[in-house]
Amino acid sequence: MTITDMARMLMNADQYQRGVTQPKYPNGAAVAHPDTPDDGMDITGMTAADFHTIPVSKEIEQKVRDRVFENMKYRYGMTGTGNEYGEMVHSYLMSIPAKDRRDAAYTIDQIHFDAVDKINAFVKSRVPGWQPGQAFDTSILDEYRQGVDVKA
Repeated sequence: MTITDMARMLMNADQYQRGVTQPKYPNGAAVAHPDTPDDGMDITGMTAADFHTIPVSKEIEQKVRDRVFENMKYRYGMTGTGNEYGEMVHSYLMSIPAKDRRDAAYTIDQIHFDAVDKINAFVKSRVPGWQPGQAFDTSILDEYRQGVDVKA
């Protein structure tokens, strides 16, 4: 018996003692969060091909890019504590039609990953060998322009 098996056994025993069981839903379907019922975010059974980029507001785009920049400047590329980013995205998603929410969430993720890739490449071009989380002289970010590819 491995440590994982023992941990699983203890977890199951604890759930049994507390009377907690995992609900069974047809076809592994997800249940919406009680605060946001049927919010268009169920991705059960979807593949990568089912997601599409769609136009999102310039405001949310800029907020995402600003957040990535702040993470680099104040946390050396690491995310902060708390869930302000998640709340910001959730607030935006709840402001658009439910049918667009899944694809808007995907689009926002793509914007985020693109911004992270660009700013990481910029910092690595100025600080060879840099890895996220390693401290560096953040004054180099004064040269960084969001949305512009900068080659070393």
